[in-house]
Amino acid sequence: MSTTHEITLFDNDSETELYKHKITLERIKNELISFGLTANQSKVFIYLGKYGSKSASEIAKALQMPRTETYHLVNSLQNMGLVTAELVHPTKYSAMEMKQAIETLVKQEQQRINTLAGKEESLSKLWKEVPFFVVETDESKSEKMQLLHGMGPIINKIKEMTETSTDSIKIYGSIPDVLRLYHSDVFDWIDESSSELQMVISPLSKTPEFISEIDSKKIRAITSDSDKKCFIINDAKEILIFMRNANHATRQTFAWWSDSETLVDMMSSLFDLSWEKGDSLY
Repeated sequence: MSTTHEITLFDNDSETELYKHKITLERIKNELISFGLTANQSKVFIYLGKYGSKSASEIAKALQMPRTETYHLVNSLQNMGLVTAELVHPTKYSAMEMKQAIETLVKQEQQRINTLAGKEESLSKLWKEVPFFVVETDESKSEKMQLLHGMGPIINKIKEMTETSTDSIKIYGSIPDVLRLYHSDVFDWIDESSSELQMVISPLSKTPEFISEIDSKKIRAITSDSDKKCFIINDAKEILIFMRNANHATRQTFAWWSDSETLVDMMSSLFDLSWEKGDSLY
């Protein structure tokens, strides 16, 4: 007697009709992961959302997962408020609508952030109660570096740089890089500081609308194919270099921060040379 295998949205190949859906659902799965779900939680949620009410054994069979792990996954999704259980035997599980699920995840994250923010004062107070045991020495200041992963930590670092800036902020990048900084309010922070902005855009084939909001005297454009370079220099004392810039997805972006005097001087020279060779926008 032959058995039929249910084709799921996660195991079809390029020759099946479902392949176009697989690509889309893989994107949805990755987005759900960014909201805090694991890869397997995302698969179970998507499966229930597209195949309807299923038992744990049906889910395990369709997604080729161990049954014990499947029970754990549906229970965790229940705890997160993304899945409901029907009082039948065997128990059937259903996923809520995607819009409602995202709203639930966002609210949970906001509550978590509010809880953490509420602990800020008490934790700072406890921290101050413990004395420092640093021994003062005559050694020169050591240079520091920091690797930042994802636009969240990177933008926070840029905000720190603008808040401490007193003289100048120099930005070198492509249009996508500058556009990402614009949408992250970086230029608003610079306006609020006492520092002067200088920006070199490479290459500039078409002037985006947001550029018109910035004083054209602060911008130079150069003809170059080096659109992978993006860095920010603050007061000639610290630099943030994008190792993976706006050509990559937000979560894949990497940046390297350092207060190395040698590195800052070298990159400042590169910026100043580009500024001198650059053309005014108008």
